[in-house]
This record gives sequence, structure tokens and C-alpha cells, in this order.
Amino acid sequence: MLKTAVVTDRRYAKHFAGRAHPERPQRIEAMIDMAESLQRPQLEFITPRAATPDEIALCHRPEYIAAVERTASVDRFDFDRDTHTSRESYETALLAAGGVLTAVEAVMDGAADNAFAIVRPPGHHALPNRAMGFCFFNNVAIAAEWLIKVRGLKRVMIIDWDLHHGNGTQEMFYESPEVLYASAHQFPHYPGTGSLHEIGTLAGLGFTINAPMLAELGDAEYLRVFDRLIMPIGRAFKPEFILVSAGFDCHFRDPLGAMRVTEAGFAAMARRVKLLAAECCGGKMAASLEGGYDLEAIAESGRAVIDEFGREADEPIDTHLGGDGVMPMIERASHNVGRFWNLD
Repeated sequence: MLKTAVVTDRRYAKHFAGRAHPERPQRIEAMIDMAESLQRPQLEFITPRAATPDEIALCHRPEYIAAVERTASVDRFDFDRDTHTSRESYETALLAAGGVLTAVEAVMDGAADNAFAIVRPPGHHALPNRAMGFCFFNNVAIAAEWLIKVRGLKRVMIIDWDLHHGNGTQEMFYESPEVLYASAHQFPHYPGTGSLHEIGTLAGLGFTINAPMLAELGDAEYLRVFDRLIMPIGRAFKPEFILVSAGFDCHFRDPLGAMRVTEAGFAAMARRVKLLAAECCGGKMAASLEGGYDLEAIAESGRAVIDEFGREADEPIDTHLGGDGVMPMIERASHNVGRFWNLD
């Protein structure tokens, strides 16, 4: 069995975006209740630390960080029609970014084989100078940049299976050959980015992999994307650490999307990431909670992923699962980015 660190804290419930807002405190409570019910000796709970302003500044501009900090002095501030703060949101956002850093530190320092950071608010829509899509600081992007700037890694891979495209993460690394960003997402859908033609630019050309998927697709199609696109390019990239933006809003019960992924599908995606990490970087990987707005769905999907993280990465993977309908998109994506990689 592998040792998994679960990084979380009930302080994450303090951020409040409004009574009718789907990114509500009950999400984190459902996830923590689930994690605490797990009976596994190789599961270790770690209290997160807050990220420092300097760590947030690895990805965000100082004037924007100051703008988020100022929201702590008012009961409510609206960055846009979807992204609202309470007095506790700034501190909670620092704790969310710090929670992912805590998870990464645990893996890098050998305290755990892998880690799952159960944090909120989510992060992958946050831009260098703008909050959007329920996100304030880009938790996973900050962790990737921290691994490069502080720990000296040269190649970090981010896999994003959230329903929505992680436009903020993509923008932060669009010119970078040090971070390979791969996203499978419902398209067209919020935020409207993540097309097949978005593949990076300058030195980062070929280091952005987008798999835009039509609505109503499920396990077989997602796994086909992993097996035929994300995994081969990941092997060619040879990451030294893998981060996962683990959104569960592509679950078939989620109210904000129209995908059909099941708990078994999330476990199968996690198994593939775990195998890739075992092959390339000694198993070093950490996941961070992003979206997911049905309480039962995120809890049971999170359980499936954490259970999978605890299993050894030597189980065979079935790559004959159907999903043929997504092959034309995969072939176009491979044509656009495949020329940058030796996939033989």
C-alpha cells in the first residue's frame, strides 16, 4: 500500500460566496467527512499552512494580491458575477494555496508517497491579475511554480480533469517549456477557452494539450483521451512531479455540467496518473480539489480517487474500453501537438 497524505482543514468552510452560490462551504465539509471516515492505516492527515504573499506572487501580480487582501475589510466584494468574497475569503484563499504547497512538500520530503489537498476556494480559473470562476489564487499553478523556483525542478506536469477548462493555469504557463498542461474538459462551455488550436507559444509551443469534449461523454471517452493523448505525451515529457486539478463536476450528477463520468471513471483516471508518475518520477504526485457541486458526487468521487492513490501502481490497466466517438478529436489534437513529441 502507498502512503497518502490528505491535507485539509475545516477552516476552508469560512469562505462564503453567498447563500445561493454553488461553491458553498458544504462542499468541503462533505469531502472532509468522507476522508475522516476512511479506514486506512496508510492515510495521514496533515494540517495545511497558509501560503505567504511571496509564494502567491510566484503566479500573481502584487497589485492584484493587494486587491484580494483588501476584501478582508468588507462584508462582500464582487470580482465578477460569479466570484464573490466575504471577510474571511482572503485568508481562506491563502490557506488553499498553502494547502497544495503542504501536499507537495509532504511528497517531495518523503513524508508521503502521494497527496490529496482538499481545499477551497478552487483555483484553476484565477489569472495573474484577475479573479474569476469562483477562483482567487491559482493553487495548482502556484505549486508548480514553487516546485520549479524553490525546489529546482525542470519539468512539472499538470493534468486537469475538471469539467471546465483551466484557463488561468494555461495562461500562466503558455510560454513555458517547464510545465506541461493537459486538460480534458467540456467544450464549448465556461470559460470558453481550451480549443484544439491552443497549444502554447514561443518556447512553450507544444506544451499545452487541450482535449475539448462535447457534452454527454463519460468514462470511456475520458479514458480514451488519457490512453491515446495525455499518457503518451506525458511519457515523452518525463515529468519530475505531477499535479492534478481534480474537479468532480464532470460527474453525471453535477448540476453545472453535462458530462457522464462516474466514480469508477475518476478512479481509472487516477490510476493512469499514478502509473505515469511511477514510470517517470518515482510516483511523485499530488491532487488538489477544484470543482464539483453535487455533495454526494464529490464525496464518493473523492473517496474513489483517494482509495486509488493508496494502491500500488503495478495493477494492469484496461485500454480497450470503447469511447471511439472521441477519436476524431484526439486525432486532431495529436496532429496539432504530436509533432513536438517523439511518441514512437
